[in-house]
Amino acid sequence: MMNQDMSANVRRRSPRVAAYQCAPSVTCNKQERVDLIKRVCEKARADAVDILVFPEMFTTGYAIGSEQVRSHAEESDGETAERVFTLASEYRITIVYGYPELDKFGNVYNSANLISPAIGIDTYRKYMLFGDVDRTQFVAGRKIHKPIEINGVKYGLAICYDIEFPELTRALARAGAEIILVPTANMRPYDFVSDILIPARAVENGVFIVYANYYGDDDSFEYFGKSIICDPLGNVLSKSGAGENLLMADADIEQIKETRLMNNYVNDSSVFPEAIAG
Repeated sequence: MMNQDMSANVRRRSPRVAAYQCAPSVTCNKQERVDLIKRVCEKARADAVDILVFPEMFTTGYAIGSEQVRSHAEESDGETAERVFTLASEYRITIVYGYPELDKFGNVYNSANLISPAIGIDTYRKYMLFGDVDRTQFVAGRKIHKPIEINGVKYGLAICYDIEFPELTRALARAGAEIILVPTANMRPYDFVSDILIPARAVENGVFIVYANYYGDDDSFEYFGKSIICDPLGNVLSKSGAGENLLMADADIEQIKETRLMNNYVNDSSVFPEAIAG
C-alpha cells in the first residue's frame, strides 16, 4: 500500500477535454443528433478525449419556441439519455449535452446531462435564464449544481448565460470545481463573452473552462462560434472561429494549485461580505 507521504506527491491525471462546435439543429430530430454524437465520439476516442462537451439544447436546437420545446422534452433519464449512455460506455468518454428536460410535474427546463460510464447520468438545470427566448420556453433551475467528481477531478456545470455571472462561477469554484463545462448557444452581438468573459472567469477563479457554442443561423439568431478552452490563468488553450470544429486540450490539474498559490482570488474574496456590511 502506498503510504500517505508518497501518495500526496503523486500528480493527478490530467484529463483531455474537448468542445464540439456545430450548427444548431433545424429539424428537432433527436436521433440525428445522437448519430452525430456517435460520429464525434469516434474522433474524440481516437484522440484519447476524456470529457466531450456539446452545445446548449443540442438535441433539438435552441430557439425553437415553447410548443416545440414541450413537444420534444423528455425526462433526464429518457430515451435520448439511454442512447447517449450507451455511446459513453462504448467509447469510454464522459459526454455533456444540452436538451429540454421534462420533470414529473410537467415543468420544462433548459438542462444539460453529464453522462459518464463511471457515475451514470447527472443533470443540471440552467439557473440564469436569458431574455424572452429562455423565459418563454423554460422554467429556471433552482440551485447551482454541486461539482461532480470523476476519476479524482471535480467538474462544475453551467449553461450559457450562467457563466457570464461572476457570482455563479465563484460559487462553483468555492464548492471545489476544477473544470467548468459550459454548453452554450450564444449569438451576435455577444462575441465579447468568448473573447473576454470566459478567460476572465477562468483566471479569477483558478479553473479550467470548456465552452462549446454553435455557429451559423436558425430562424431567430446568428451564432458566432468561438468555442474556447481556457486554463486557470485565462490562457487560451484552444479556440475556434466559425464552422464545425472539435477543440481539444489537456487540463493539467496541478496548474490549479500552482495558480492559486500565486493568485488566490477564490479564498481572498471571502472578506468582501464583511467589508461592505452595514
